[in-house]
Amino acid sequence: MFTTLLLEKALEKAGLKKKLKNSLISKCSIDSRECSENSLFFAFKGEKTDGHNYILELLKKGVICIGSEDISQDENYIKVPDVLDFMSILAHERRKLFHGKVLAVTGSSGKTSTRQLIASMASVSGKIVWATTGNLNNHLGMPLVILNMPLLTEVLVLEMGMNHSGEIKKLVEIAEPDFVTITNIGNAHIGNFASHADLAAAKLEIFNFSKSVVSANVSDPYMKKWVDEHKNSRIINTYSNEDAKKTAEDFEELPDFMAENITCAANIVKVALGSMPDLKKSVEKCVLPGMRGEVKVIGKRTFVADCYNANPQSMQKSIENFYKKYALKESRECFLILGSMFELGNFSEKMHKELVNSLKDFTLLKGVFLVGCEFDKLKSDFLNCKKLVFLGDIADIKGLLPEEGTFLVKGSRGNRLERLFDFPEVLK
Repeated sequence: MFTTLLLEKALEKAGLKKKLKNSLISKCSIDSRECSENSLFFAFKGEKTDGHNYILELLKKGVICIGSEDISQDENYIKVPDVLDFMSILAHERRKLFHGKVLAVTGSSGKTSTRQLIASMASVSGKIVWATTGNLNNHLGMPLVILNMPLLTEVLVLEMGMNHSGEIKKLVEIAEPDFVTITNIGNAHIGNFASHADLAAAKLEIFNFSKSVVSANVSDPYMKKWVDEHKNSRIINTYSNEDAKKTAEDFEELPDFMAENITCAANIVKVALGSMPDLKKSVEKCVLPGMRGEVKVIGKRTFVADCYNANPQSMQKSIENFYKKYALKESRECFLILGSMFELGNFSEKMHKELVNSLKDFTLLKGVFLVGCEFDKLKSDFLNCKKLVFLGDIADIKGLLPEEGTFLVKGSRGNRLERLFDFPEVLK
């Protein structure tokens, strides 16, 4: 939320001049369906649709539109050389007007849960909080989060995602965070990098290209190395996996990886706000998005739906926690429904094979359904393992699912494992 005066200033930064009617812009969007009078619409060309096609209709509604084509002479239409570049400039100008605290988080897994925990901790501490929602954590989404921030916000919590080197650097330049943290450095998106070290360097951009106070887990070798190299030139707050183990003792009902997320969130909030938040109350009030450990009881079946995304580390952690809780502690009949892990590139076959081999250690598992093309490539290597069932698609599980038991559903988004819950034989 901001006035058209800021829009004029951003246009000047982009080398353009335009006088606009003085008014408050109440919402910014790249979706024409969300726009009404006093909204700001950014027209992007997507794979299926071109935002420029909606501009003339939006102008009739009093929407200010940003595009890159000669569409209209309407005073509310602004042509810029590059819509994304201009949106980034405008978001940066809005950030500079913000006098509260900006906290940013990235990592291979747990980003969203940690972001939600940070927001909850700041809110419980009495602050007015605005945070990333959904998957608005990239070059398109993060500027919109900043631009839609309410005027009375005191703490802005930003999630920063990346697939390639340089993406975090760009987000940091726009957001200028005051405090930054990394949940972990795993193998998510490693297929886009030559090595794990290169992937780590891309994650560490959030430290390297900001002037922020850093909160780092020194149990991670890459973060430990960075801390050792910068401890005399940067303000750094450190914690370790031992701290996460202590946190886990207070939250025995939660999986271990959630204790790690709580510890990561607590350390950045403690530094940003000057005191440790009430963790119990923060966790109670924290609302996590769906498909991240959501428990669904349908008839005699219990599903733990953790299928928002997956990488080798998060997959292993989810399986271990599921096994400890349901197979060992509660002696339930347990099954795994695992989807292929994507964006692993040349490392994919090796990492999928390592995962399947590790399942041999979970002796109490009654069955494992392995879904998708990456698992299917390994089928011939495990012909003698009767409890492994290889499926091309989640729809192929029809007729094979036991009528009762406890099931972990985990995989990358591309598998769309949540379709399982649309099958009549599951819902009955």
